[in-house]
Amino acid sequence: MKKLPVYEMLISDDPESDLEVDFIALVDRPAIKKDFVKFNEDFVEPGKGERKDAFIPRCVAYVVGEGKDAEQAAAICYSMWEQHFAGEKISFDFDDTLNTERGKQLAKSKIEAGAVVYIVSARHDRESMFGVADELGISHDRVFATGSNTDKVAKVKELGVSKHYDNNADVISELGSVGEKFIQFAIQDEDKRIISGPLMIANQRIYRNDPELGEYEVYFSPETIKKIAIKLAKKGFHNNINLMHNSDMKVPGVTLFEVFQSDKERGIRPMKGFEDLADGSLFGSMYVENPVAWQWVKDGLVKGFSVEGNFGMAKKDKYEEQFEKIVQILNSTMF
Repeated sequence: MKKLPVYEMLISDDPESDLEVDFIALVDRPAIKKDFVKFNEDFVEPGKGERKDAFIPRCVAYVVGEGKDAEQAAAICYSMWEQHFAGEKISFDFDDTLNTERGKQLAKSKIEAGAVVYIVSARHDRESMFGVADELGISHDRVFATGSNTDKVAKVKELGVSKHYDNNADVISELGSVGEKFIQFAIQDEDKRIISGPLMIANQRIYRNDPELGEYEVYFSPETIKKIAIKLAKKGFHNNINLMHNSDMKVPGVTLFEVFQSDKERGIRPMKGFEDLADGSLFGSMYVENPVAWQWVKDGLVKGFSVEGNFGMAKKDKYEEQFEKIVQILNSTMF
């Protein structure tokens, strides 16, 4: 894996500067994870490994922003999903791939993405494979016992699949895109309509890709996150909530009423359920009075928070990165 340039994200202490966080978005794929999803003009096309329940609300938000009503947007997005995956055929080897949970996870992700999935085996009869087929929701007429590896290759070609998974290396190589862990908020109190979770994770690398800089990574230091929290409060942006980073889709009736930064020196612990996040991470809770937004939360159409704003960038050289790693190791060592 190639080494990417790393930039520290910065804001200004000046109240009049536009380097600040000005909105917090309710999103289906939070940016505070290893792989950042970049929203661009073509983002309504399903991405590689993207799940249907992630694509549809993202697409609907975009189409509504283009002037369509919600019903029209839903119809358009479901049609786009079906057209995008129409005719895609994928097969899995039962003997060496679907005998692992990783393999099953990958198969499930492909099925959820709308692909037609087949199971083939050179060592098992059809009946012995039906249990896994039923578990995955694959009809029995897509299960084939070939009798030999030669026959298996012939059957795969006959099916006209675009990809055949026949070993765990294939599965592991794809799990980076379909098996990644997203940091999600939690419903803390359903009666009171409160959702809580991390807003920013200190020092976590976030992947970016744009025409000007190409591929690179960015991160927010605990010091910068503290400045962001203070400036957010001073400028009164606690009601600046939008959907999917769409500035035209501000969500009324949603308020960020609680914000704190974990700080072990001050005895401030991370939010319960997120104890493994780095010291200096930012947490928050929102009161969701808006009934439509609350239904999005309950249905899992929005799953996390994502901050947005204008930031400065400072490139970090390799010696500075190495020094920071040494400091982090020393700080985490118990004597």
